[in-house]
Amino acid sequence: MRAVIDTNIFIAGLLNSEGGSSKIINYFRNDAFELVITHEVFDEYLRAIHLFDNDIPAEKSEELLELVFERAIKTAPINPRGMCKDPDDEKFLTAAISGHAEYLVTKNKKDFPSHFSEIKIVNVRGFLQALETATHSSL
Repeated sequence: MRAVIDTNIFIAGLLNSEGGSSKIINYFRNDAFELVITHEVFDEYLRAIHLFDNDIPAEKSEELLELVFERAIKTAPINPRGMCKDPDDEKFLTAAISGHAEYLVTKNKKDFPSHFSEIKIVNVRGFLQALETATHSSL
């Protein structure tokens, strides 16, 4: 299973080790899904998770960013623009399209197209359900 993870999911997971977003990070650590990124997506991860002043401990952010850099499927973004209500979210959708991701996981689904046939745009709960279903079906 391939997925693009919005920055807000990683930040939430690093700030709250008990929440659903943290479970997504753990699934990624355990190779339960393939993360798809573009250079633009990774740059945002760097800026938001590591470089901005926040409450995330440096060792946690460094560990996740190194893991993303090592394991993520890197793809070049496609050119189409104007598909998202928020232009800042375009990078995630274009990464999902060019990387053939089945899922785009975000806390702000409203900014993405509501009818997108190739990619399921889901929240944390929806992605966790998909991961749990895939994990149980592979046993």
